[in-house]
Amino acid sequence: MKKLVSIFFSLLCGVLANAQFMPVPADSSVLRFPGGKERMERFASRLRACKESPDSSITIWHIGGSHVQAGWFTSRIRHNFDSLGHYPTGGRGFIFPYPLAQTNFDKSFRVGYTGEWTGSLSSRPNRKMPVQPGFGVMGIAAYTADTTASFSLRLPCGCSGIHILGSASDAPYVIAGADTLHCVRDTVFNGFVADFPAEADSILVEPRLKEGQYFMVTGILPEDGRKGVHYVSTGVNGARTTTWTERCPEFKREMTAIKPDLAILGLGINDSACPASDFKPERFKDNYRRLISLILEQSPDCLLVFITNNDSWRWSRRRMVHNDNGSSVKDAMFELAQEYDGAVWDLFSLMGGNLSAEAWREAGLMKKDRLHFTREGYEMLGDLLYGALIRECEE
Repeated sequence: MKKLVSIFFSLLCGVLANAQFMPVPADSSVLRFPGGKERMERFASRLRACKESPDSSITIWHIGGSHVQAGWFTSRIRHNFDSLGHYPTGGRGFIFPYPLAQTNFDKSFRVGYTGEWTGSLSSRPNRKMPVQPGFGVMGIAAYTADTTASFSLRLPCGCSGIHILGSASDAPYVIAGADTLHCVRDTVFNGFVADFPAEADSILVEPRLKEGQYFMVTGILPEDGRKGVHYVSTGVNGARTTTWTERCPEFKREMTAIKPDLAILGLGINDSACPASDFKPERFKDNYRRLISLILEQSPDCLLVFITNNDSWRWSRRRMVHNDNGSSVKDAMFELAQEYDGAVWDLFSLMGGNLSAEAWREAGLMKKDRLHFTREGYEMLGDLLYGALIRECEE
């Protein structure tokens, strides 16, 4: 196991050495444990069992804002579990056909569509949408009343059925391979379900609307029986800790399909996008506690890993100013990790602390807004976080 970790870090150092500068020594990416490590030890044991036994599975759930919705960060970690760590890849869980909502998305699966669609984010609900969505774990929705509307999915692996979360005037049709199926009402989630006669990785959803009817999708859950590491990512641009607890009524019900062994919590950058005098750490922690209670209700033994905010800038009166709350969020997350025997991946300090975003931008790892990372930056973060997890689980 130690040899595997050494090989991974050698590869990572080689990648970073080719960058304009090396902002983070690979071996400095570690998890911090201000409280106990029992939850970490249980997760490590389950991960090792997953690697050693073809009948074992674990679920990792990564929740956040735009850093997660973009997909580069989470896709890199998912890829590393499959290729670098030699862990069997399980199903990826919830996804969403983001182009229907005219927004960016994870390119690890393909989406096509016809007709006119209207999108809405739980972080910024579209009040003009004729039917208000019952947001769930994906925190996003797409609506159509177009009789020509449809959408297609091309998945990286086949599935034996599909849950289409949302609401509609009537159940949609699904074309999976050579089979055309009329969905039925889902008895588990709010939406519709279809079971396929044969496994399929290309799926076409046709609402087949008549005049005056509508169709709304809030998420897709492919069904498959694959064992291994299930890496589920749910991110919404602009999301705060309260986005899921206050604006997503289906969140709790849909969490029953995740039941994470490890929850990676990347929320905080939008909670703290305000003047330092307006950021209230106690309120921030209370908001996180409400989210955590929903997680632990489903998975009492779940390991919580908090990602501190990256150093960043924020919008203020049509211009960018520095976000001065990075260290306050960091302190709050260390306190939460101590309270719940969780871990902290201290991205704020890894970057170099206060005002370090400028150096990352100059290196081509952050965008001009000094808030979001470039693809190269996100993929580097994915490597670093994966390395920190593997260090704890395999050394």
